[in-house]
Amino acid sequence: MAQPTELEQELALKTGIAETELIIIDDDPLFRLMLQDYLYETEEMGSELFDNGALFLSKYKSDDKRKIILDYEFDKGPDGLEVLKRLKKINPMAKVIVVSGVDDLEKALETIRSGASDYFLKTNTTVFANIVCSIKMMKELERLKFN
Repeated sequence: MAQPTELEQELALKTGIAETELIIIDDDPLFRLMLQDYLYETEEMGSELFDNGALFLSKYKSDDKRKIILDYEFDKGPDGLEVLKRLKKINPMAKVIVVSGVDDLEKALETIRSGASDYFLKTNTTVFANIVCSIKMMKELERLKFN
């Protein structure tokens, strides 16, 4: 079976033909697109992209079951911790993985205390694989919960 071209993948994601099970919120376009491509190529997980937390929050609904990958630091608007706190008020059951370019243990602990499932450093060479592992663990826990 032929693999879909990048244009076909992009079109499918933009038109909603491909199911999206993830949301990626990051103001770094390179990281955002590389992560989206990695998740699609390795796990066939579609994702919706946002470049800032304010835009994401304006569209987020309480019944959204997609897992969220959230940057910690944004050039403008609320930081990832503030976005996390607000989205947890909208949907306390939201599953959120926080990623950051800054190695700061206090920030990591605060995000976990505020409801993030995981916290990964973007500078880690295995960050994409770590995110996939975390998502798989979330899916397995959901599966076990319903059995």
